[in-house]
Amino acid sequence: MSSLVLIERDRKVREMVDLGIRGIEVEPIPSSLDEGERAILVSNYPSVSQTLRALLKVGCRLPGEGFRLKGIARKEVKTEANSLLKALGIDKFIFPAQKDEAGVYKLERRTYREVLAYLDESGHILWLSLTGKTRGNGLLEGDLRTGAALFSLMKRVPIIPMGLVAKGERDKSKVVKVRFGEPINPPRVEEMTEFERSDFLIDFSRLAMCEIAKLLPPGQRGDFENIEEK
Repeated sequence: MSSLVLIERDRKVREMVDLGIRGIEVEPIPSSLDEGERAILVSNYPSVSQTLRALLKVGCRLPGEGFRLKGIARKEVKTEANSLLKALGIDKFIFPAQKDEAGVYKLERRTYREVLAYLDESGHILWLSLTGKTRGNGLLEGDLRTGAALFSLMKRVPIIPMGLVAKGERDKSKVVKVRFGEPINPPRVEEMTEFERSDFLIDFSRLAMCEIAKLLPPGQRGDFENIEEK
């Protein structure tokens, strides 16, 4: 039986996992992530391993009895995970994305339906990166992904910006602090053409990136360093 099952059921186990993930300070969990609240967390993406460590720590601290956080990531995150992540049941923590012939990561139809069903449930939190690459701190405007904005609009779920503050240089950089921003509620929009919806999702995603950048110190904001101009 995967140990994540124990994390899902037992608060003491989650506390032990939280203590075991050292070196990351987490700001107080905001009321927008309270028990019973649905939300879509979006963050910068400094590296696969550092992002997963931060997400596990946040997931262990969310109020409520169960482990309420799942993420969307490329399937290699599951298949190439280290022994610790596998022991923690990473297979139950990640919705896998597949790379198509154009190099774009997409969800299979079945997984897409599973994500939508997951967001229907009270208290469920979904994490997505707004970029598909992990270069630098992961705020790459030219690699903008709109999945979070789309799910937010479809399911009327707020987006919660999360900043992963790092310390160190390049490959040795480690996440040392997790910060949270104010919820971004999806606006109510009338029927849009496909072109209008595409523009809207890009603008909504750029807004979320700007809000993440505000949570990061100067020098770690990637393509959003001049946040006032953005």
